[in-house]
Amino acid sequence: MHKLLPLLFFAASPAAAQQAGAPVIDMHAHAYTVDFVAGASICPGSSGVPIPTVDPRDAFDPVELSRCAAPIAAPATDAALMDESIAAMRRFNIRRAVTSGDPDSVAKWRAAAPDLIVPALGFGASEPVSVETLTALADEGRLAVLGESFTQYRGIRADDPQWEAYWAFAEARDIPVGLHLGEGPPATARFPGYESYRASLTSPFQLEAVLHAHPKLRLYVMHYASPLVDEMIAMMYAHPNLYVDISANVGMAPRAQFYDHLKRMVDAGFGKRIMWGSDQMQWPGIIGESVASIEEAPFLTAEQRRDIFYNNAARFLRLSPEEIARDHAPRE
Repeated sequence: MHKLLPLLFFAASPAAAQQAGAPVIDMHAHAYTVDFVAGASICPGSSGVPIPTVDPRDAFDPVELSRCAAPIAAPATDAALMDESIAAMRRFNIRRAVTSGDPDSVAKWRAAAPDLIVPALGFGASEPVSVETLTALADEGRLAVLGESFTQYRGIRADDPQWEAYWAFAEARDIPVGLHLGEGPPATARFPGYESYRASLTSPFQLEAVLHAHPKLRLYVMHYASPLVDEMIAMMYAHPNLYVDISANVGMAPRAQFYDHLKRMVDAGFGKRIMWGSDQMQWPGIIGESVASIEEAPFLTAEQRRDIFYNNAARFLRLSPEEIARDHAPRE
């Protein structure tokens, strides 16, 4: 057993309802490598997320982000990251995980768990992907969701003309799109490699032109444009086809803040368009934390939890009755 494997079971007790067989869909996972974060820790939301205070004369030390009561460590190897992530998904009855990364990495994870991994591919990163490449991947059955998009990390608006080809492709092929709008890591402006990120591009209002130009586009806003909840509510009210996921925030944001955001969206009437996601990158333990966050939310009904964990994503992904029945069947 890998020495970090116990982290997979972080917050397992509050998530007991998921162990009874109720299925979960993860709308936001990643087939990443450990890279430079091997063994590094992050702080889950329930443990107190450190928001650094930095004197402008001083350099920012990312280690400050792991100073909390119960940090979650990354595995030491790529193989352990994949194995522990898949094990955590199965433990918490995740039946489908929309998983992005480079096509070869996603294919490797999919080969390890063909019943689980839903292949996705991001766009807007430093190396642009062509529509021709996307078309070929879709034709080969290797592209089911377009996302995560990284337009905000590039410092470019989602309605910039350079992304138009992606929106047109996704609408024409009826491929769902997941767009990142929200926070990056704490202290993003000082975090190495995030120099082009712009907090001002969190606003979901930049999607109005996109949705008017592409009314049949299946679009969900990853991280629900946190913390701009009022703006997100306004957009969901105007655009009844617009969904959100609560990934990252559900596990890594301070619980009080996340619960405030989630309750406001639910109270505004949008409980049928909120989808669960873990944003599992290099920390498999965040999956259990993210499940527990919804299980412990005191204001959610059992029906609302089921909608967030599964029903809303099943509707958004247009799963067939046969696929839904298979997800609800006990694993062999």
